[in-house]
Amino acid sequence: MISVKNRTYGVFRITIVAVSFLVLASMTAVGQTSEPSATPTPEPVPSPTPLNYFIRDLPPRLVLFNNKYISFQANFALLADNTIIGQDPISRSQVGPQASKFDLRAARIVLSGQIKFKRPWSYVFGGDINELRKEGDRVLDPLDVFIAIPLWKKARIIIGKQKEPFIYELVGDSPNLPQQERLLNAFFEQRNIGFKYQDNYVNNRIAFSFGVFNDWFKNGNSFGPSGTQVSTRLTGLPIESKDGKEFLHLGVSLRYNGADAGKMRFRARPESNVTDYYVDTGNFPANYAKQLALESLYDYGPFSVLTEFTKAWVASPQTGNPSFSGSYIVGSYVLTGEQRPYDKLVGYARRIIPKSRWGAVELVGRFGYLDIDDTLVKGGKLKKWYFGANWWASKQWKFGAGYGLADLDKFNTTGRTQMLITRLQWVY
Repeated sequence: MISVKNRTYGVFRITIVAVSFLVLASMTAVGQTSEPSATPTPEPVPSPTPLNYFIRDLPPRLVLFNNKYISFQANFALLADNTIIGQDPISRSQVGPQASKFDLRAARIVLSGQIKFKRPWSYVFGGDINELRKEGDRVLDPLDVFIAIPLWKKARIIIGKQKEPFIYELVGDSPNLPQQERLLNAFFEQRNIGFKYQDNYVNNRIAFSFGVFNDWFKNGNSFGPSGTQVSTRLTGLPIESKDGKEFLHLGVSLRYNGADAGKMRFRARPESNVTDYYVDTGNFPANYAKQLALESLYDYGPFSVLTEFTKAWVASPQTGNPSFSGSYIVGSYVLTGEQRPYDKLVGYARRIIPKSRWGAVELVGRFGYLDIDDTLVKGGKLKKWYFGANWWASKQWKFGAGYGLADLDKFNTTGRTQMLITRLQWVY
């Protein structure tokens, strides 16, 4: 039975946030919007004729400054969650008691624009306020801080703090995903510092990216002991119907992950932002890891299936050179018939744009598996089921709810955690 500890307080908090934003939205007219993205040159997202949505959108993008030399605009995103958690006795003994709570998952501001040379340069500053920050953390944590420089045709180089080109779950912005949270966090970093080259071929049906990263001046190490990451991703559309209603996306990613000061750690939460880490190797001696990721997305109108597999081979002679893996499959069906638009420039599907003033309703089912347990490294094995629904109320607003079961195999026992998560999402 799911515990209701802190439920009343959490429901009250999320209700206040929802009402406040709905009142603000209802006072403004409907307009077009663009989402904040780590992609400096996003392909325009197909958009229907503006509708008088039941839940009103704010006006178009907030352009603060624009002349023949430079442009400057602001975008915002809010993700507010309420999570109710229940555990059996074995789960509590494995990871400790997990509290039900409200979480301001993200309160994000993205400042971006162009420096208008003959081939314009793009720049982005994205900052995030997280309610669960610890004492001493910055109130506004920089996420994306980079500049994108065009080279030739569609090639560009991106320099600064950004996402690595590795794993579909990470490359895609989280507000676009059908499920509420990611699973494969053990195999990537949220952001890294370095440069990335991107290009597109064959009428944008093939996308390629390659990057080199090292955050030595952020983690306090000198450049040598700080691990260098080299990652690359290649995606393509072997199937694409003329009307765009059917497509098959395939992708492969490779990553070299250098150890920080001779240590590595793999850990992940069970598709949650409020629980402790369920699978966790702790720090162990290692030189580097070689990683592979395979991804596939098939979309036929309102129906889509996304699946991904990743594996890491760790060079750690002291622990027997372990290997870890993770995978998931997620199915989505939009009852109201809309299709998630595909962004060819970066190779992932964006969020649903409703065609009705009452929004779009999406059903989601997902299964994921993590195996962070090999040789002398015992990080645990996790199975996660998730069933949920999303109401894409407008171009900017989404309300989601989902129920999940997490089975953790650790210390020769298997414990179960139940989670009910509700999300209010606003992207401007």
